[in-house]
Amino acid sequence: MARAGMDTLLAGVRRLSHVADSAGEPREIFRSLADELFAELGVAEVQVHHLADTADTVVVYMFGGEGRLSYLAPPGDRPHGVAWVVDSGKHVVAHGARELAAAVPRMASSGGVGCALLLPLAVRGDVEAVVILARERADGGSVEPFVEHGDLRPFDERAVQSAATLVDQAATALALLRARAEAGTDPVTGCMNHRAMRWRLNEEIGRAMRTDGRLACLLIDLDNFKLVNDRHGHSAGDALLREVAQALMGEFRAFDRVARYGGDEFVVILAGADLESAAIAAERARVRMLEIPSFDVNPGVAASIGVAQWRVPMSTDMLLDACDAALLQGKREGKGRITRAVTHAA
Repeated sequence: MARAGMDTLLAGVRRLSHVADSAGEPREIFRSLADELFAELGVAEVQVHHLADTADTVVVYMFGGEGRLSYLAPPGDRPHGVAWVVDSGKHVVAHGARELAAAVPRMASSGGVGCALLLPLAVRGDVEAVVILARERADGGSVEPFVEHGDLRPFDERAVQSAATLVDQAATALALLRARAEAGTDPVTGCMNHRAMRWRLNEEIGRAMRTDGRLACLLIDLDNFKLVNDRHGHSAGDALLREVAQALMGEFRAFDRVARYGGDEFVVILAGADLESAAIAAERARVRMLEIPSFDVNPGVAASIGVAQWRVPMSTDMLLDACDAALLQGKREGKGRITRAVTHAA
């Protein structure tokens, strides 16, 4: 591989490795992979078949990544070429109308594709997605559609190697994303993620039931956070979320748990706390967040907080719903305040 080609490929690999540090879901990784494949190989279309037991998510990137569509497909409707790559774990090149029709009939029916490369994206040894790269026909319909120069030639060994390198890096990013989810860590803020929060809250409810103990929960919503993203970009928004998470984790007790609920909302689990002490803790957190610089949107990070205490026979969902109802009531009455939920013992 020529030096210039190697340099651009390595640059693409580095960019994908950076995506692994910040991606919150697989679609962010797949979009970045498509961008790199367009830039490195000059293909006309990239498809990602993300496999699942009930329905595959198929995302089609077109026109250098500017156009995109997605749809669900039952596993039984997988194209023969995709199924073969899943079973074998190997790549395959479909060249010409007959091979395309056999491997990827939906793509072949468009009439503009002359060659497709199908590659496995494997995580921990299992094919989790199949990535398809398509090149256009050279003359719009000839029997021998490819010329021997430029981007219109079939996928040669060098192109396959470059594409495989980028797909493997995306697989590494996907494995890291899954490991973080399993470890219970939100990739943006570094605090507990939603799934781990629910598991921990359910555990604390079980402990409170066994010991007749107290338990409270806070739901924190950042006021006007959308303006930060709109005015300064999502990178600035992510940086602010990290600042908030660090402030909250520093404010509460070591055995309390701070989690990202989703978007700009956080949950704090307060073991051993009643409604009154939880509200006092929430006020301290609200004041602490006002000390965080927040660009030009607010003098600090303003937040509304719903507070609820667990009571028998409340479930995890019921406790979170009580926090949410209190939060919504507070926002209706005016942002930047602490609102206590009204709950009753059975």
